[in-house]
Amino acid sequence: MALTAAILIVLGAWVSLAVAFGRRLHADWREPVLAAPVLIVESDDWGPGPPEDADRLRRLATVLQESSDEHGRHPVVTLGVVLAVPDSSHEDREGSGPSYVPRALDQAEFAPLRDAMLAGRDAGVFALQLHGKEHFWPPALLKAAQRDDAARAFLDGRRGMPRHESLAPHLQARWVDASQLPSTALDRRSVVAAVADETACFARVFGQFARVAIPVTFTWTTEVEAAWANHGVRVIVTPGTRNVGRDVQGRPAGDGSILRNGDAAAGGAVFVVRDIYFEPALGHTAERTLPVLNAHYRLGRPALLEMHRFNFTGDEAQAQASFAELRRLLQVSLQKTRQLRFMSTEALADALVARDPSLVDLRLAARVRAFILRAATQHRLRKLAWFTGLALVAVVVLAIVSASLRPLAPQPGPR
Repeated sequence: MALTAAILIVLGAWVSLAVAFGRRLHADWREPVLAAPVLIVESDDWGPGPPEDADRLRRLATVLQESSDEHGRHPVVTLGVVLAVPDSSHEDREGSGPSYVPRALDQAEFAPLRDAMLAGRDAGVFALQLHGKEHFWPPALLKAAQRDDAARAFLDGRRGMPRHESLAPHLQARWVDASQLPSTALDRRSVVAAVADETACFARVFGQFARVAIPVTFTWTTEVEAAWANHGVRVIVTPGTRNVGRDVQGRPAGDGSILRNGDAAAGGAVFVVRDIYFEPALGHTAERTLPVLNAHYRLGRPALLEMHRFNFTGDEAQAQASFAELRRLLQVSLQKTRQLRFMSTEALADALVARDPSLVDLRLAARVRAFILRAATQHRLRKLAWFTGLALVAVVVLAIVSASLRPLAPQPGPR
């Protein structure tokens, strides 16, 4: 009787853990398992800027062409493109307050920058992705500019070429009204109209439809997802959850969602997860980043790095240091990681959706192994699993499935 009671208590504890962590465990199970390590570098915020930005993009393309994986493919940097900045020549003439007229990337003054983007795309080292027509919500920024000098200076061009990085972080959000905190939601008609406008602008500027979108400041709603999908967007880059607003301190406010690579978004697009930061200008190094990359590979996940334009624009010395650190990260990654693959975010998403066997490991044993390893990354679950003895079972199962897995033959996979 005592033994039976003990067994029931232990089983009850395991069931309780499964229930308590069920949403996250289910998310870990449903996420595809990659058969080879994948590295993608995503660089946001590229858009209208001074002529030297075009030179920095050309230098970035040169750095990328110096490396290639075992299939001869160069690293791909996905450019999250911002399509417009304020046109200061349209400043309000009646003194009633600031005004906003967009100055888009297809204007003649930005031709060198646009040409550098297209040249990198044609060379196979840049992939162009939609970040937003603006890196802010224009009506919200206009309201904020009534009392925020930095916002007003950004709009009227008093500080030269507008750089949205000069704005307060919450004012850089696009899909909420953050003119006052906490932010408020936008009405659906405004969202639908803005998405139609920005996707049409992207097609006009680049001669191609936007297939991948990165929500500005990772703040967006399901209405935005659906509107993007209606205009041809097939992939949405996320941080692994959906932030739907800004709290009273201006910080992102999430909706509690758990988003994994390959999950479906509203409207039929697919999510991918970008959750690794690589900002050389902020002190991030190859040595600091490599262990994080390896942890993703071990869990059967792609490694998507987030890297912003500010690493390469502005100060020349800093730009040179950022180029050097990126070059070092790519070269060391190739030396340390067998079968490393370079590809675009869109190609990755297509492979996840299709369960392409050249990239996705379809074996049940591989799925079980990845599931156990992913679950072990949850500190509280891991601690409770050891306390209840469930971790011992997991260790045994992990050993069995790992022993049964033979390495897959390397395949080129998607581009």
